[in-house]
Formats: sequence, C-alpha cells, structure tokens
Amino acid sequence: MLKRFLQKARRLDWVLLAATALLAVAGVLFVKSACSARATEALRALWQGQLWFALRGAALMAILAFWDYRRWTRFAPWVYAGTLVALILVLIPGIGEEIMGARRWLFGLQPSEPAKLAVIVLLAWALGRGRPAWRTWRGLLRVGLLAGIPAALILAEPDLGTALVLGPTVLAMLFAAGVAPRLLAAGVLVVALAVGYELTMVGVATAEGTPPERREALLRWTGLREHQVGRVETFLYPMRDRTGSGYNAYQSEIAVGSGGVWGKGYGRGVQHRLGYLPPVVSMNDFIFPVVAEETGFAGAAALLALYLLGVLAPGAAIALRCRDDTGRLLCVGVVTLLFCHVFINIGMTVRIVPITGLPLPFISQGGTFMLVMMMAMGVLQSVAIHGRSAETVFRR
Repeated sequence: MLKRFLQKARRLDWVLLAATALLAVAGVLFVKSACSARATEALRALWQGQLWFALRGAALMAILAFWDYRRWTRFAPWVYAGTLVALILVLIPGIGEEIMGARRWLFGLQPSEPAKLAVIVLLAWALGRGRPAWRTWRGLLRVGLLAGIPAALILAEPDLGTALVLGPTVLAMLFAAGVAPRLLAAGVLVVALAVGYELTMVGVATAEGTPPERREALLRWTGLREHQVGRVETFLYPMRDRTGSGYNAYQSEIAVGSGGVWGKGYGRGVQHRLGYLPPVVSMNDFIFPVVAEETGFAGAAALLALYLLGVLAPGAAIALRCRDDTGRLLCVGVVTLLFCHVFINIGMTVRIVPITGLPLPFISQGGTFMLVMMMAMGVLQSVAIHGRSAETVFRR
C-alpha cells in the first residue's frame, strides 16, 4: 500500500501543486489585508474562515488526486443530479438564503460553484465514452440541455457571471472532443450574436437623448435586471456615473494604477483601508486591486505568472499527456473554467469587460469557491497520476 502510494505521489505535477499552495496562501493573506478595513471584529476575522476552507479544500484535493478519475467519473450523473436539486432548493423561499437581493446560499454554501465542476465532470464522462452520437447536431443539443438547465437555475438566483462562464467551458470541451467545426462555429456565432444583441440594446437604451419610454421598452427586451443593466451601462459609458453605478470600477482603476512598480507594501493599500474601494467588495470580487496596490506591477505580474505558468500551462500539459478522452476533457474543462474566471475578474477591475461578479480563483474570499477550486486542482492531479496509465491497468 505504501509503495503504491509513493508511486502515485511521484506522478504528481509538482509545479501545479506548488502554484496551488502559493495561490491559496496569497489568498488568505490578501483577504486578511482587505478585511482590516471592516467595521467589526467578526468581519475583520473572516480571513480565518478562508484559511480553514483552504485547508479543507487541500484535503479534498488530495482525495480526488489519489482516487483514479476513471472510477469516480462513473458517479457523474448522480453528482450532476444532486447539484440540480441543490440549485432548485436554493430558489425556494424559506430554504435558500437571500443576501442583498440574491438567493444563492444553501446552508452557508453556494450550490452554483460545485455545479460548474459537476457539468465539467458529466460532459467529460459523456463525451469521453467515444460515442459518435454526441458529436452530431442531436448530441450538441443534448450537451446544450445538460449545461443549459443548471445555467438557467443559476441565472434565476440571479448570478449572471457564473452562468456565463459555462458557455466557453462547454465550447472548449466540445472542440477537444472532436465535434465538427461547423457545429462549433454555429455555437460560437449564437453566443457572439447574443452578446452583441445585449450590448447594442443596452447601449441604445442608455444613450443620451433616448426617451424614457423607449429606454424602458428596449431594456425589457434584454431580459437583464436593473443592476445588470447598470453594469453594462458603466462598461459602455465609463465616465458617466463615477459616483453611482460606476463607483467600484472607478476606484478599482485608481487602486490598480496607484500601486506603481513595487506597490505600497502589504497591508498599506490606501483605497481599501480608507474605504474608497468599498470593504464589502474589496475582499472578494475586487480583491485584485488590493493585490495590485499593495504589491504593484511586480506583484500583479507575479500573480498572473502563477496562474499562467503554474496552473494553466501544467493543466494543458497534463491534458496532452493523458491517454484517454475522459481525462483529457476533464483537464480542458477545468483549465478553461479557471482561465475564464481569471480573465473576467481581472478584466472587470481594469474595464476590459463589464462587471459580472466573478471571484478570482484562490484569492477572493469565499468558502465554497475555495473548496471547488481546490477540488478542480485535485481533478487535474488525478489525471496527472492516472492518465498516463494504460487502460488495461484499470481493468485488472
């Protein structure tokens, strides 16, 4: 048993493991720094919860890593069904917890976070079985339905950002599964047209000189809620409302730019400590400005390097070395999901993309998200350990 364990341990991707540990430690440290501006002692101690979730996540990562993914992916349909039940329960008044107008929590956890990983595992299990039916128009519709049901439930919470990242993740997995390019092109075209439609409608509706009745009529056709319209409007017209809907983004830009080359020093960020960057967002969705202000360009670049060279590149390499489709698709799904989170979160703090409320992996405060990200790293490590084994070994 010990010999077998050591053999598996030697197959771990140590670069990925080291990067995961460094990111988790950085997350706890910068959540602690951001929490220092909170009003009460309980809120200032939230970083301790982040630490405990990181440790629990590390245990889950180890379990998944040493457990052959070809065994636990068999349970993918049941895990998927369980997350759907949780997503439905969270919408029921009296069961789901409502905070700041959003109903996203169930017994202190956010079901939408494990739902993303459940969709990846289910699609990897289904597409990895090599059945041609999944690579046809009918198969594409099945995939769309499997991903669309949890996405619709997540949208109802509402949580637009979390639902949106499922789109590129599913498309990347379909591409890796060998789906015909014309089918993928159709999917990409639909997504591009939908995004263009929403941006155009909000842009026209919120343009100066648009009559109020026309504005209301146009916005009704977008299907967006009021706060979502405000975020898109802020993205399209960034200088219009810097003290209202655009306040967080404006203060975020100041924080990022004021860090200079080397930063102001850990725990010395002015924007969040003085409350210009609101404490309620500086510890989760807008934690990157805290990192950038305190560590400067050097620290922000080092963080991006950890993501790129420590997680994304090793994850892609593990996929390339894997000998079976299921493991390869698991890696593609996890890497794409993490890339989307990093790109959108950092992009929204510097006005590259609209604000969507997506957290920064391992860094943003959030217990469920930390657990899921650690589990996702366990998935990659499981493929690294077992994915190079011949399938005959698994059958013995």
